[in-house]
Amino acid sequence: TSRPASPDRGKLQRGAACYSCRRRKRKCDGNWPCSQCSHLNIEDECEYADAGKRAIAPILQQNINDLEHRIHDLEHPHRPRPERALPVRQPYSTSTSRTVSPHPESRFSFNLPCKSLRLPAGAVSEPPKEMIEQLIDSFLAYSSEVGFFLNSSRFRQSALLPLPLGHYSRPAPALLATVYLWALRLSGQLNLIAQEPVFLARALSLTSKGLSDPHPHRVMHTLQAEVLLSYFFFAAGRVLEGKYHSAAAVSLGLSSSLHLVRSQNHVASGTLAPAVDDTEEGERIHAWWTVMVMDKCWAVGLGEMPSFAHRDSLAMVDTPWPLESDDYGKGYLSPSTRYSHTIEKFVDSVPTSDTGMTTVAMLAKASILWQRADDLARTWQSEMLAEAAALFRAEFVRLDALIDRFRDALVPPNQISNPTPAMTRALVVAHSIAHSATVRLHGLFSQTDVLARRKRLAAARSVLGIIAAVPLRHFKYINPIMGVRWSSSYILLPRLT
Repeated sequence: TSRPASPDRGKLQRGAACYSCRRRKRKCDGNWPCSQCSHLNIEDECEYADAGKRAIAPILQQNINDLEHRIHDLEHPHRPRPERALPVRQPYSTSTSRTVSPHPESRFSFNLPCKSLRLPAGAVSEPPKEMIEQLIDSFLAYSSEVGFFLNSSRFRQSALLPLPLGHYSRPAPALLATVYLWALRLSGQLNLIAQEPVFLARALSLTSKGLSDPHPHRVMHTLQAEVLLSYFFFAAGRVLEGKYHSAAAVSLGLSSSLHLVRSQNHVASGTLAPAVDDTEEGERIHAWWTVMVMDKCWAVGLGEMPSFAHRDSLAMVDTPWPLESDDYGKGYLSPSTRYSHTIEKFVDSVPTSDTGMTTVAMLAKASILWQRADDLARTWQSEMLAEAAALFRAEFVRLDALIDRFRDALVPPNQISNPTPAMTRALVVAHSIAHSATVRLHGLFSQTDVLARRKRLAAARSVLGIIAAVPLRHFKYINPIMGVRWSSSYILLPRLT
């Protein structure tokens, strides 16, 4: 098949090239697959935004369906697969829910000091009122490390209201159930952790029906529950289920137009009503970038392609870089300012007033660079044709320079003014994965190029140096992806020295 060319014979209309050619700045012929992608043997990356070609939404739909089928096969090996596909705008069936078996022992350590808690047997819907505050506070202390993007103060205030579960003034039941699940894990108390399977089943059941809940914040709260569940499964070593919930979060974020918050070029067409104030709008901005960080980082950490970014949808992301969570209520985001091509401008080094210098913005940028480094490294072949090798080398040099500039601009975690523990941890993760991007790129040539070997070694050492530079009190719990990243650097050093 082919796409209509512009009146200027032989040239496609602006923005009509496939995502892969746009990202690598190649001349696209508009076919599917195009000649450039065919030449580089990456036909599966040849994607277009219009309905005439394979688009992002169907790909996400297929990913979710495939993961659902694989989970079903693992849990019910002797039962036939369900026939009905899951709609991309509502990633879960609202009429059924899966049963969940107890998870295997986590590969990560969670040691959070918490007052001794005793959860009564059968306390499934909600813990006793006297326990809720302790559980909420235990969770919020490290909630930023597991993808919590809502305003913590507002969430805590509404969660502790003396109202029944499901009341519109409290968080949606799906979100509360998932928060309680994480609170059990973060408590570090074996008697509570032992009850995780019951609370996990409850959280999954409620989240599967979250979008049909009449709660006024059902979309954002269901999205938040999806993100928390994804991190929970990844941290527990249940990768397939983590990927399922991550893909569902990406799908829900896109269908809610969270990538178009404050867009200069598009009118958001999602299901969300206009934000009531700056804080609520800030939650939506944070939600988008939280989903992106999760999608990119875990894709690289697991050696797979992300659900969203690998199709390059750079031009689609108009949402501005996130501020620190508490800054939205201070009026730091101008009400009249609009934004466009946020990621594209960053990777192309285009100057913009939206500098994105907060700790959470730096984390988002580092995630983008890490995933792009991994994406580029995947295209390398030792027997590439001369033209393909030249294109690869040009992109390698450009991306390597961008990563270097970003690393140089990163503020050390122990040198920021008035930091919160969450801000410090965000910078630790940002530094770690930015250095990891360099490790990934130069690992391609470290066996044959002395300079590449030295740069890779220096970056690996920098990852471990970041850990040593920050007080241990900040590391009682940190983003689970760091367990993968830090262990890789630790293993790598002896091989390079």
